[in-house]
Amino acid sequence: MRKPSTPDEDEIDAASQTDKPVDLLPKSALPYHPRVSDPLDLLVDLSVGVVLGRSESFHRKYHTGGLGTIGGVAETSDDILTSLMGMPVTLDLMSPHVMFVAGKRGSGKSYTLGIIAEELALAMERREIEVAVVVVDTVDVFRQMVDANDEQVDLLKKWNLEAKGFSVAVYIPRRTYVGLPDEVKKKARLFPLSIGPRELTVSDWSYVLEKGGSLSTTMENLIGETLESVRKGYTLASGEKVPLKRDFSIKDMIQCIESNPAIEELYKPATKTALIQPLKRADRLGVFHPGGTSAQDLAVAGQITVIDVAPLGSDAEAVLAILTNMLCRQVLTYRMAWTDEGTSAREELPPTWLIIDEAHTLVPRGGNTPAKDAIIGYAKLGRRFGCSLVLCTQQPSAVSDDAISQADIIISHSLSHDNDIRALQQRAPAVMPDQFRDKVFISSLPRGVALVFDQCTENKRGFIMQVKPRLSRHGGTDRLSGLFEAVRLLIPEDIEDETEPEVEEEELEVVEEEPIEDLPEVPRPPLKLSKEDWKVLDGWMKDYIKTLFDQEKQEYDIIDESAPRIEEPPLEPMSTSMEWELERVPITELDTDQIRIHKFGPLSALLLGKAMTRQVLYSRASHEFLFTSEKDVRETCLVERDSGDPLELIEDVTSALISAGLTLDELIHEHNFTFVCFRMDDLRVAFTVGTSEEKVSIPVVIIGSNRSKVGKLAGQIRGILPS
Repeated sequence: MRKPSTPDEDEIDAASQTDKPVDLLPKSALPYHPRVSDPLDLLVDLSVGVVLGRSESFHRKYHTGGLGTIGGVAETSDDILTSLMGMPVTLDLMSPHVMFVAGKRGSGKSYTLGIIAEELALAMERREIEVAVVVVDTVDVFRQMVDANDEQVDLLKKWNLEAKGFSVAVYIPRRTYVGLPDEVKKKARLFPLSIGPRELTVSDWSYVLEKGGSLSTTMENLIGETLESVRKGYTLASGEKVPLKRDFSIKDMIQCIESNPAIEELYKPATKTALIQPLKRADRLGVFHPGGTSAQDLAVAGQITVIDVAPLGSDAEAVLAILTNMLCRQVLTYRMAWTDEGTSAREELPPTWLIIDEAHTLVPRGGNTPAKDAIIGYAKLGRRFGCSLVLCTQQPSAVSDDAISQADIIISHSLSHDNDIRALQQRAPAVMPDQFRDKVFISSLPRGVALVFDQCTENKRGFIMQVKPRLSRHGGTDRLSGLFEAVRLLIPEDIEDETEPEVEEEELEVVEEEPIEDLPEVPRPPLKLSKEDWKVLDGWMKDYIKTLFDQEKQEYDIIDESAPRIEEPPLEPMSTSMEWELERVPITELDTDQIRIHKFGPLSALLLGKAMTRQVLYSRASHEFLFTSEKDVRETCLVERDSGDPLELIEDVTSALISAGLTLDELIHEHNFTFVCFRMDDLRVAFTVGTSEEKVSIPVVIIGSNRSKVGKLAGQIRGILPS
């Protein structure tokens, strides 16, 4: 795997040292170019144009590498010799940024987001950067990046550009995905989007079930009781025990409310009914499903992922808030954890550009949403760990100051409302000329023209930029949008998932142990649908619509309609987020016969060690034992052998920990893993063991609130453990 996200400096020097200056954009490409009297002094490289988001020293080091062209300077000057009119504007894509894009509806802000995504894709094609790009799409305008922008060919020629489509992975709500024909899924690169109900807290459920999250205290208590009962298990009135479920569905929650005697005693039937009805409504959205889509599914190196929640209609806001919360937390957690570990964080999760449209609904200035704290945390900490955030809104005044205050680059299209204009003036990270402060001026900016403010030039002023035309198609209703709507109307509400059949434990073990290296490479499907494909889809839609009308006339129940065939999901490596029933065994002496040793298929020592370390850090069993405070710090000692008896190595590790003063606390059995847990004062230690062929790996994780004590214990253990 290529390690750096930046190109080799010698290659950059050779490629960028040229005497030929960049071509200026013709005036025909910049129809709006007002005169601005204030002098303009920006970072300019004559070989590429204006450079945003870089210091002069950083640009001297990397030159043209990792830059993306987003527009051109669209203002004239009193002094023609110092004018930058027509100079291309490039954006640094190597360093992490927090960007804020604003503009009233129809001003071109979403179009600008598409350009940023395109330039990231082009930089990855040039192998100048290696990142993941996740675009959160609420209005169904980014999915069509797969198609070239044939509608603006003449404008592209003025910019010396050619129309081009991009390979994107589009995640749509699972219910919509299940109802589509295989032809659409493969050729439009669609994937199912789902959220595991286990991921939601009580406040998250309140937000899903009631707009604004304004549930009564009684209802919130009932949700809390239900979640706890499902997770821990409960006993029916008949005495039969319902086992705990770490990964559960909304139907499991409803069944618990209806049949759990403990809930029956505490809550009135009317209260239970009042919760069951909105739960059923949430279930019909078809996006809450056991397992759920993870950050590692969405944030893939070298790929643009579009999360298209538009098919959910008015319910998209609540789902989007929950999903964005999870995505921000997971990306940041992985990046922080593996950077701190001293391991290449890129191998676990790449640096991620998270692009969010309609940000005012997710991170509002007043009030709260499930996504607000997560986005603010991502904005504050993401850049430190290589992650970038682009927030877009039509109401700058409605977005939290805590998020926008982190922005180092602001791009503002036309604004009309006084509050929004004042918000821009207060938050701009560079000088704003008096001309830009005039309401008439900023409200009359033509579509596609924006004011740009760069923190790297904070002692200098912002400038006017004409956004360049997109290479790929932008938004607009197409036949696939109509197909989504047809599916929403026609798919049975109680459709069962056929993509995840129940598997016996023995069969599951085979799947988990299959060597990752032996998996076949899946070729990318075509990005465009041919005329023949569209004929098939049009016929499919007509049949479905005719069926709908026939059912309405004959008063048939839609749930009798069978679902179209759904394709089998590709085989994936073992997910460390999968959870199983736990068995906790208090111990004072260790019997090695009690230890479950997980056996992998053929793996390298590096992959085996990483897989086992990740298991200790992120399995719920060990995580709940080890991490009890946000202030906890950790050290990891990885004990490995190329050959030998794993039971003997377990005894050696256990003896070393006891010699260091630790006391055995408990064994936690989770599926095919056993976590051996120790304590000493406020220090906690856990390990598990795995093998691959003859190799044995035992990661020992040490946790505590005092960094000095943790480091001292780690050093002591390393000194005792066999080399």
